[in-house]
Amino acid sequence: MKICSFMLFLLFFINKANAGSIEMDYSISLGNFYGYTDYSSSTPLKYKTNNLNSSLNAYTKLSYNINYDYKASLISYIMIDTAKEVENYNQGYWGEEFFAEFESPTGVFTVGQDYNVAYNFSVGAPNAGPIKINNTELTNFITNPNWYKKGSKSSYKTLNSTYINTDGASFKLNYVTPSVLNTKLGFSYIPNTNSSAGLVSKDSLYYNDEAYVFGLYNYFYLKDYEIETSLGYGNYKNNSEEYSLGMSIYRKGWTLGGSYLKTSAQTKKALLTLQDAYREGHAYNLGLSYEIGPLTTGIAYFNSKSDKFSNQNEIISFSNSYKYNKYTTLSLTLAKQNAKDDKTTKGYATILGLEFAL
Repeated sequence: MKICSFMLFLLFFINKANAGSIEMDYSISLGNFYGYTDYSSSTPLKYKTNNLNSSLNAYTKLSYNINYDYKASLISYIMIDTAKEVENYNQGYWGEEFFAEFESPTGVFTVGQDYNVAYNFSVGAPNAGPIKINNTELTNFITNPNWYKKGSKSSYKTLNSTYINTDGASFKLNYVTPSVLNTKLGFSYIPNTNSSAGLVSKDSLYYNDEAYVFGLYNYFYLKDYEIETSLGYGNYKNNSEEYSLGMSIYRKGWTLGGSYLKTSAQTKKALLTLQDAYREGHAYNLGLSYEIGPLTTGIAYFNSKSDKFSNQNEIISFSNSYKYNKYTTLSLTLAKQNAKDDKTTKGYATILGLEFAL
């Protein structure tokens, strides 16, 4: 209802305009992946070693250019995933972002299901293929006992990203300033932090509490180097305070990047437990990639740890993607994961990918 009311306001404003034009942008992609996983002898054999996954992703943006300075848009991202969780974990078979955007000389405003500004600004280890190092799809192929999500229930004993993603794509209001000296500032207000793409469980005492997130993004050139930086801060009421930073350096096809996230629990309403131990922890990543023509190759490392418990994750991935033509991309990912809970789960995955895009 909130986003519908906002769109009625935008439509009323648009109808009052004397001139304008309508634009539409869209993209559709279908990813098909096969992964073979080999676990260490100490890992229970109940985990599958052959995994198939298909993911359909659709993006649309319908815009009305009111005049040179003002534009109103409706934006949607839809994901349908056939992957079965390796061990009670995935991002859901269905995922979506749906929000309204209003661009003006004073900045960009969005309202709806979107990620917060610190997440959107974040830079870090580059992705050389479809299997990301942050909030990784690797969980479709290698089980991780520290990350649990099934239906409305979830448990994160460690962070799964170096970007502030506690609220996921929950309903929120975002504002981003105009760029000044290649720098943007942003603010997000989240009235309810629960989201199928986030870390907060509906079983928690703080799932319906509000949050405030701030972000900063900057890029500059130093001789032949293009440098991006990001900073983020999130205050999740009765849940956690979060601080993030990241940097990426690009030169002649090479990209070197890394990022860091620290969380500190707020325990006024809900004491820290093992099931939500991400609230008191840290994570970092580091990666290097090289792009030459249609080929991109890279290596990335991710580490996250609970500060109050012994739980820890370590991921190393070597990714390659080849853009055969504008419609077809091939990929190969080799990955290793160590996940420490009450015992250590070690797994190695070889993942082949075939993606089609329009």
